[in-house]
Amino acid sequence: MERKYLGDFKVFKVRQDDCVSPRTGRTHKFFVLDTPDWVTIVPVTTSGELICIKQWRPGTGTVELELPGGIVDPGELPREAARRELREETGYVSKTLDPIGSMAPNPAITTNRCHFFLARDATPTGRQKLDPGEDIIINLVNVHEVPRLITAGILRHGIIIAALYHYELYLKSGRTGK
Repeated sequence: MERKYLGDFKVFKVRQDDCVSPRTGRTHKFFVLDTPDWVTIVPVTTSGELICIKQWRPGTGTVELELPGGIVDPGELPREAARRELREETGYVSKTLDPIGSMAPNPAITTNRCHFFLARDATPTGRQKLDPGEDIIINLVNVHEVPRLITAGILRHGIIIAALYHYELYLKSGRTGK
């Protein structure tokens, strides 16, 4: 396999991989986004509400309802990134961050994984510490409203839906983490 980097764009690098097909033996060109791992946090308040965020997304050009999350910085463990992102984006903290799963966001073109964490009994401790390009509004959501929000297209970010499904599986497994 031959690999050539085509550009570095801060949150990902673009590369071209010339890969040999294991079936045909022919070489094909693929374009890959070399991306750091991500985290998504499912924060639940002491009263059982999900701490969601609303923010404008340039990819869709719309304000999206999501869960907090972000990039795992170099040298940082996913749990540390989850703790940092929860605090920065929401101003909430949690004494526990339970890993509840992970996924490959798009194995066809990205190299990374997204790690999901449950932040139980999240409590507000101060103000958000947003990055310059972030404009985030906190939105508490009743967990029972999630299916309706998904089917209505209000909650439509694929990774967020995957995180919420992992949360549902976590709850059904009987693992409470307490």
